[in-house]
Amino acid sequence: MDGTSSLFGGVVSVVAGGEPVYFVQSDGIYRGIRARDVGNGLFVIREPVRDVQIAGIRVDGGYRVIENSAAPDLVAAGCVGLRVRGARASNLRRSFARIRYDSHDGVIEDVSASGTLVTGATDLPVGIAFDGTAHDFRVERCFMRGFQWQRDAGQYWNGDGFSTERGNARFQFRLCAAWDNSDGGFDLKSTETTLDDCVSGRNARNFRLWSSIRATRLISLDPVKIGGIGDTNHFTIMAAKDASEPLVIAIDHLVVKSDRGWPIFDVHNGPAKIIVGSHDIQVPAGTPLVRSRGGGSVPGGVSFAGTPPKL
Repeated sequence: MDGTSSLFGGVVSVVAGGEPVYFVQSDGIYRGIRARDVGNGLFVIREPVRDVQIAGIRVDGGYRVIENSAAPDLVAAGCVGLRVRGARASNLRRSFARIRYDSHDGVIEDVSASGTLVTGATDLPVGIAFDGTAHDFRVERCFMRGFQWQRDAGQYWNGDGFSTERGNARFQFRLCAAWDNSDGGFDLKSTETTLDDCVSGRNARNFRLWSSIRATRLISLDPVKIGGIGDTNHFTIMAAKDASEPLVIAIDHLVVKSDRGWPIFDVHNGPAKIIVGSHDIQVPAGTPLVRSRGGGSVPGGVSFAGTPPKL
């Protein structure tokens, strides 16, 4: 369905039959939609658009709710000023949203989405994924759960709650949570990223951080080895080899709780500087605070503002 503005005052029910439904256009308002069995996009952004609003959406089953993919005759389909508010989606095979190109100045808030276990060769599941050069997004009060990719035991089982890629910048995740994903709860490569009061639990790696970040309160709960060859820990810090400066992780208040002794910080490849203010760490005796992987290090150790935890 196309339209310069799709404004719905009541509830619209859609049985998508595995197909895309709305090809959004600038200033389009899409709200009050109930859909089942969506294909690669209940809403498809396939050309450059501005000021799209999506609100009050319910989806049960399908592939992806919001897809950002250029039409065959275009090279880009960035979205400026996207507003997504109040959405619930369940039983998704791939993701709630993929936002890419030079999309920017967007807000995604009050979204809850859950995935299903997928086994396809290429369908890497991610709750909300950013790619390309997308930048300046705020993601607030969003909850991603159960995006899992089952593969052979000797393979890497990806599947993230939230992800950003290199080339993305200036993201704020506020009051967000990621649960029960087969890889990272938050898998973030973007620069100038902040995490404000976020929770990640029962993921293989609750937080997987590739660039310097600043956080207020972070809560990491009960990592779970779901499958495959990846590590299991509270924080995976992906530092860079031969870096001139260490990657910096600054957390004002850190909460870590687990009944098993998974490492708190796995540091890969290069140097990292980890700065923690106050903390509430409840883990079994002997739990590693830092584990080096492939040459990763924390020169001088983790810096605590107060008394370090006794592990």
